Amino acid sequence: MSTPTKLKQHYPLLDAAQYLAALLVILVHCGRLAESDFWHFLLKAYLGRMAVPLFLISSGYFFRQKQKENMGYARAYFSKQCRTYLFWSAIYLPYGVWFLQGLSLPAAFYPFAVPVGLGYLGFCYHLWYFPALFFGLILVNRLKRHYSWLFCFGICFLLYTIGSIETYSGFLTDGWLKTMYETYQRLFFTTRNGLFYTPVFLLIGFFIADHPKHRFLHKFLLTKLIISLGLLALELFLVCQKEGDDKNFLFMLLPVSLFLLSWLLQSENFLSVNLAHLRPLGQLMFFLHPLFLEGSKTLLYKCGIVSFQGLPLFFLTLAATHFTAKMIIHLKKTAASPFLLLRKELK
Repeated sequence: MSTPTKLKQHYPLLDAAQYLAALLVILVHCGRLAESDFWHFLLKAYLGRMAVPLFLISSGYFFRQKQKENMGYARAYFSKQCRTYLFWSAIYLPYGVWFLQGLSLPAAFYPFAVPVGLGYLGFCYHLWYFPALFFGLILVNRLKRHYSWLFCFGICFLLYTIGSIETYSGFLTDGWLKTMYETYQRLFFTTRNGLFYTPVFLLIGFFIADHPKHRFLHKFLLTKLIISLGLLALELFLVCQKEGDDKNFLFMLLPVSLFLLSWLLQSENFLSVNLAHLRPLGQLMFFLHPLFLEGSKTLLYKCGIVSFQGLPLFFLTLAATHFTAKMIIHLKKTAASPFLLLRKELK
């Protein structure tokens, strides 16, 4: 492990990028975005698929950095994140129950719903991220503790390749591989989890944290990013020729994420601008958006509007979510102010 590198006070471009990524997550969940195949492809399949990898690689980077500064950081991190996850799981528990009832499963399966929902799928469609993040971090942390970078990348890339069968399932022909994949899907629903999906992105974040001055992460960085973005578009075009079950496992997301985070961290642009306020705002919008997205669809359905999706749904959800998030942040600051003043008086 390299010598800890002191973290900059703020990364304005990264703060802005993560906020935009939160907006892209909302966008992806809004169904068909445009009648034009090109715009739908650009917004949802192309830009939208970069959001979660950016979250993961950033989480890996800052986790590794802070762990190098404080060996007890991991315990505090998991404790805080688990409390956050449990809070929002409680908020979305009614949605999870409603969704479960819609599946018409036998009553014998109900006792398994809570552990599966809490430990794997999440009680709402965006909460899968946390079990996947926790498992991925534990796996990568243990791998890196005992093995070389080359071995760790080999294992994580192999897992990602196995998971990519979900995205490339449209290319499968009848045979043992397709049979195994379909059996897996019936049992575990998706490969987008902490075993197949998250480890490689988290490991890339670890690598950037441990090798901040590596030549590969500096020389022709913007050129590498642009080329990677072009190759990502080509890969997506290929996947769309025979669409699989999703478009999550794209191999070019790996270099795109690597070069994008490296560029965001190294950029000297807008350093005088403090965009730290976007962090809690983006986080709250990520957590809150299904409440307004699903609530809007349900309310409009009862009003006779059967199909409400795409950009109108996005902008309605964005406005409601943004306003609510701002109100929550304001109320938290207002409630905290008297206690902060009291602490100052007591010192």
